[in-house]
Amino acid sequence: MAKYLVDSDVLIWVLRDREESVKLLHRFSEETGETLACSSLSLLEIWSGVKPIEIHKTSVFLDALESIPLDAAIARHAAELIRASRRRRDPREWVDACIAATALRCHMVLVTYNQKDYPYPGLLLYPLANM
Repeated sequence: MAKYLVDSDVLIWVLRDREESVKLLHRFSEETGETLACSSLSLLEIWSGVKPIEIHKTSVFLDALESIPLDAAIARHAAELIRASRRRRDPREWVDACIAATALRCHMVLVTYNQKDYPYPGLLLYPLANM
């Protein structure tokens, strides 16, 4: 299993050719020798915003990642995170909770620019500067 779970925001910046994000993922891949991973919910987030001209590039990039599906254990862990947090129980936050639960259950470091969206205890975040 991969060591790093890459959040949707980082994947989007790579697809938009943001140099620092592209270099970061290349470095992770070279250092670990592992395929990088993302949540299947990140795939949903990305594919829902893809323009027709971006389909091929997006397919090639996302197909190279390990996709971790949302299963019953991850869904239950995400629900526990939501219940225990002081955040509103807003459906828009469910995706973030599922991504956090995926990282926690799979013992991975979450790579994200949106660290404020992941206030969950025990979650390891790769220190990226917020945008």
